[in-house]
Amino acid sequence: MGLRELNKELKQMEKTEIIKMVSELYKSVPMAKEYLDVFATGNIKQLIEKYKFEIEDYVYPKGREMLLREKEARKLIRTIRKMKVPELTVTLELHYVYCCLDIIEDFGYWDEPYYNAVTNMFYSATKGVIKGGFEKKFDKLITNLVSRSYEYGLDFEY
Repeated sequence: MGLRELNKELKQMEKTEIIKMVSELYKSVPMAKEYLDVFATGNIKQLIEKYKFEIEDYVYPKGREMLLREKEARKLIRTIRKMKVPELTVTLELHYVYCCLDIIEDFGYWDEPYYNAVTNMFYSATKGVIKGGFEKKFDKLITNLVSRSYEYGLDFEY
């Protein structure tokens, strides 16, 4: 069903039916719950901490296996972008870049696609910073990332 059809169906439903449907969605779909929590409260701190931990686990896992899954981290960030909460997205994109620079620093050079992914994420984040007016909030972190990037041949510009 497309968005147009969904809107048509919603307009035909009673308010109580819509409330029941949203309540069921809230209970059964974790991402919907998170979105509705942010929508209702505007508080993203808890989500930031949750997703930072997941991104760290994907990008810089602990333990013997050390299976790097940065593609999973990027997939998670793409999903979060769909929530359309700019500050959350920017925070997690910058955290991804930070974690990737830690990997580069601790284990040495990675291949070109890895560098490209890190660079693309950095520029996506900086676009979001400018668009959202978050320059003051993220200035120190971005300055740090730019400085660190020069050490590894990435040369981020902001």
